[in-house]
Amino acid sequence: MMKLSNLKIFISAITMVAFGILHKLAVSLFNIFRQHPISYSAIAYLFITMAFCYYPIFDHWIAGFIMMSLPIAILTGLVAACYLLIKQQKIVATAGFIWILFTFPLIKRMVGINDGKIKFEDVSALKVLSFNGECFDPAHKTDQHWQKLKADIACFQEYSPNQAIEAQYANGITKLTTFEEQKQIGLALFSQYPILNQYSRIWDRGNQPNINGFLCADIAYGQDTVRVVNVHLWSMGIRTNLALEALKKGQVKTFFNELSDSFTRLKVGFEKRDEQMREVESYVSGSKFPVIICGDFNETPFGYSYGKLKLSFQNAFEEAGQGLGFTLNRQPYFARIDQQFVSEDWHVTSCKTISSVKFSDHFPVMAKYVLKKSLVETPPLVAYK
Repeated sequence: MMKLSNLKIFISAITMVAFGILHKLAVSLFNIFRQHPISYSAIAYLFITMAFCYYPIFDHWIAGFIMMSLPIAILTGLVAACYLLIKQQKIVATAGFIWILFTFPLIKRMVGINDGKIKFEDVSALKVLSFNGECFDPAHKTDQHWQKLKADIACFQEYSPNQAIEAQYANGITKLTTFEEQKQIGLALFSQYPILNQYSRIWDRGNQPNINGFLCADIAYGQDTVRVVNVHLWSMGIRTNLALEALKKGQVKTFFNELSDSFTRLKVGFEKRDEQMREVESYVSGSKFPVIICGDFNETPFGYSYGKLKLSFQNAFEEAGQGLGFTLNRQPYFARIDQQFVSEDWHVTSCKTISSVKFSDHFPVMAKYVLKKSLVETPPLVAYK
């Protein structure tokens, strides 16, 4: 009995000492934080944002806003780290600089730092186009630009029937809905190679035009079958131009109303795209065929959908793109929301935003791929007498 009593006293004493140490540590950290609260918060936010972008396991809409703010988090974190270094807060400042270094791989999502072309001699590449054509202005039905956009496989979003395009391809599938009375709009996938299987879906947007969905096609490519997904994720219709115009005119109330509307649209967009991407992933996760996913993601490279796909797929721009590669031909302009992802079965040899084609509110994205298995040399046959 005495030994048990002594053990209880010993555990109680250890617990009291531990609580005392933790309390002193908490008070000490709080006092340090109180001296530079903004800088410490900026460093902490940088870490949280970076962690979400590397591994987006938290699928709440808040995660979308956090990930989207990474560029701002990097800038504020850098300023905070420099300030703390000047203030002799060397440990936290060093941690801030280390975390900034860890964001360098993520910067590739913004800036293509490749030489633009990876050469494979005597190997044919698969040329894939992705383009949100914004229904194609009638003035460009037979535009000379179609020659620039000729590809082996072409994926169109906001597609309306166009004979000039369809005549260039041997095979194709479309999924269209009625838009603005008699006008048809939707998704299209065209191929120079036979289409073996297909599945498509247009998502219901309630009282809004049903323009979002995906096409999934298995295509016979040489001796192989490849799975291509053309996707148009939830559109938000954020009106940044109206907010800017209101600000220029000094209409403060209108400006804040537009900001509030944009926030709501972003929030709903994050939620819907998460649901839609889960459905798309069900067709490509664990696919026995090489996969290509392309389309209008309506999300920046620091979005949740992009981050989820990056866990399993390569992004063509990151692998072989150059410069900034912005794909939006309207305000806010500085955004790359049109993407191409591929499975590890492919080498990405080039990826380019064709900014000379300006008749849509998006620029086309063209990429070339080579199957890795086609690069494996066949052992020479040895003749025996």
